[in-house]
Amino acid sequence: MLKYSTYNSIYNNEDIKVSAPGNPTAHNYVTKIKDAILHSLAALSSLFRQVSLMKMVLVLMLVISGFTVVGNVFAGSVSSMKPDKRIVVERGDTLWSLALSNKPEDMKTAVYIEGIMKTNHLENSVIKAGDILILPLY
Repeated sequence: MLKYSTYNSIYNNEDIKVSAPGNPTAHNYVTKIKDAILHSLAALSSLFRQVSLMKMVLVLMLVISGFTVVGNVFAGSVSSMKPDKRIVVERGDTLWSLALSNKPEDMKTAVYIEGIMKTNHLENSVIKAGDILILPLY
């Protein structure tokens, strides 16, 4: 059976102070650490109270969208671009005749001619035999 003094030392709720000669007690050291942690937590909680939830959500959304845009820019492959069609203008060809033979069925001929002129940086509709034209693909 346990002696009364051992029982009191194990189950007594008194703070036990351990110290070494010349050093502060362990109890004082733990108290200082606990106070520092509580002070830090109080500062963080006041910071979160000042910054509204909407601001934090907005910043998070901006960061995520920024990474998404950058990822899409660098992840895009060259094969996703539509290939263009190059032709050599022959004698008697006009932009109208080239547009009729190469445009999509549901597109107006005049609109396709404008696309040819913009793609090839043409100022007018004059083309000559031997010219190389890039035909846009839609």
